Amino acid sequence: MADFTLSHATFIAAPVHDVFEHCRDPRHIFEGWPELEVTDVVMTPEGVGTRAHIVGRFAKGLMVEQIEREYTEFVPDKRIVTMAHGKVRVAGRNRAIANLPIFTLLFEARGGGTELTLVALEQNLGWLQHRLESASAGQSARKLQGMLAAVKAGVENQVPSVA
Repeated sequence: MADFTLSHATFIAAPVHDVFEHCRDPRHIFEGWPELEVTDVVMTPEGVGTRAHIVGRFAKGLMVEQIEREYTEFVPDKRIVTMAHGKVRVAGRNRAIANLPIFTLLFEARGGGTELTLVALEQNLGWLQHRLESASAGQSARKLQGMLAAVKAGVENQVPSVA
């Protein structure tokens, strides 16, 4: 069994606190992935336990994923970790999805703004799954970059806080 990790970063011209607060809401994190629809968001004051239902439609709707994603680690202005479980429906059949990516958002003050890093980790992949992930890494990288670009746009286009 092997792990597969992708990591991408972007600079956001805003204080760390503003970027972190924007990412407190899971809808903002997934805005840049057009195939996903985030619904049923439940946010907790302490962050841990915040959750969202995410529906992904792929292959012109022939494959539909139903994902439950939850914030499992929440360190203000430093880190958010989200884990997920779900199922996929293909050709009228449902099955559980193993090894959904763990997303970690890292926030670091840099040059008067924030360096936001998104790490996607898939653990304990079999050799075939690992090869498939490696082969589709370019497409996955574009999805992660889209997510970061949406967060960047969302933060930079809002009114800055006084914090």
